[in-house]
Amino acid sequence: MAEIIFSVLGLIFLLGLVIVLRWRPKKLSEKNFQTAVEHIQDTESLDPAHSIMESHKIFIAALKNLLLDKNSNAAQTTKKFAKRFQNQAQVWKFHGLRNRIAHETDIKVTENMAGEARKTFVRALESLR
Repeated sequence: MAEIIFSVLGLIFLLGLVIVLRWRPKKLSEKNFQTAVEHIQDTESLDPAHSIMESHKIFIAALKNLLLDKNSNAAQTTKKFAKRFQNQAQVWKFHGLRNRIAHETDIKVTENMAGEARKTFVRALESLR
């Protein structure tokens, strides 16, 4: 009888351990963080609209490194991490701007906007370290 109780308790412990490890917040490795930041900073040489598009792409790729399901779109991926971003509103602002750049023909993007977007994406990634 004691063996059964210990077996059941052991299974409950293992199940609890799996649940805790599965749902704990994932952290961005230092290597992935540094690589993403370098690539985001490299977009400074591009025209402002292209810089925002590429910075956003790099940002989303870094987030997807933390996910098992790599098939989510950019908005779904951002939503999974948004509560952890210190600058959540700015991330959504530049996600929306990225969408406007991709889908509208008359959008004007300045160097200042592109620089702010790069800083926003880097700051959000810092929240995941």
